[in-house]
Amino acid sequence: MFDALYVAASGMRGQQMQIDTIAHNLANVNTNGFRREVASFSEVSAAVTANAVDDAGRPVAPTSVMRGAGVTSSLALSSLAGELKPTGESLDIAIDGIGFIEVIRADGTPAYTRAGKLHINEDRLLAAQDGSPLSAHIEIPPDVRKIDVQPDGRVMALLGDSEESVELGQIELAAFPNATALTAAGANLYAAPPAAGEPQVAAPGQLGMGVLRQGFLESSNVQLTDELVTMMLAQRAFELNSRVVQAADQLLSIINSLYR
Repeated sequence: MFDALYVAASGMRGQQMQIDTIAHNLANVNTNGFRREVASFSEVSAAVTANAVDDAGRPVAPTSVMRGAGVTSSLALSSLAGELKPTGESLDIAIDGIGFIEVIRADGTPAYTRAGKLHINEDRLLAAQDGSPLSAHIEIPPDVRKIDVQPDGRVMALLGDSEESVELGQIELAAFPNATALTAAGANLYAAPPAAGEPQVAAPGQLGMGVLRQGFLESSNVQLTDELVTMMLAQRAFELNSRVVQAADQLLSIINSLYR
């Protein structure tokens, strides 16, 4: 009975995490560049096989470990891109393909984003929504009249009365061997833990990177229908696990009430 309680409790914890994850995804359905998180489940593996024997060659009696001790759950970032929507704004850029824009946070550590709603921060640097400057350190002169971001990441501008464009810098993209391991860092930014691997940095359009689309933003990749269906399944699974707990509790109560 105790095994049933622990197994069902692990299932309830896993389904609760999935419901919380779905709620977070739904809350960000209109967040530019947001990538949904996906909860995955795996059985707690048996430590021994069904035909295991001890040192004396005698069969090992079945245990809860052999049956499995429940479920473990983990989160991974979805690798699917969102839809590109036109905005017409010159500092809005979307990544059409693989890659993340690298920015430098206030503490000096890098972070990565797909939300390309850029602006000029107080230091005249091209920056992400939260003010973190791009790692390319692109400075925008005060007399800039027009900014053009090329598909290959070159930032061109018309300055003063000049009719000739000058190059202000180059936006590069970063890709990871395991991008699903990136973790949310807030403000549409993602941090890269060791599990994501070493980032590969290249200009857009090179080494398999996507290209930039000026005047577009990538929408969230959350699909409302899929999330709602998954939430209903998670709720049913939570209810079933809770019934196992109730059944185990009733059996323990019956056992405790027995007497010779």
